[in-house]
Amino acid sequence: MEGLGIANSGFAGREPEVVLPQALAGDLLGETPSVVLAERVLADGSRVLLPRLTTPLDVYIVTEDRVEGPVKAYAYVTRGGFMLLNDALISKMRIVILDPLEGVWCFRDELGKRERRGVTPP
Repeated sequence: MEGLGIANSGFAGREPEVVLPQALAGDLLGETPSVVLAERVLADGSRVLLPRLTTPLDVYIVTEDRVEGPVKAYAYVTRGGFMLLNDALISKMRIVILDPLEGVWCFRDELGKRERRGVTPP
């Protein structure tokens, strides 16, 4: 399955994690994926319980000219509309955020050689 992912440097964690929109998770895993409730601390310090898949997923970054991955990542399912990549997953995918406001990024081996533009969410 493919979807728009947001590299969110405020989504921290010690292991690679991704947030999946409920609709995408349903298409990918069926209507009743195996989940547990896991407590997460949000960027503002508040705590929430989120459904987390019990088995990690293989995550890839697919661009017009290359594919990075797979990286094993645990997935949380939310009602949001986009995938969110945490800091650990961004690092494992070798992504460098050059300008977060403008959505400019590159892969680590492209530093100083290439700039990529993210897709602007609708």
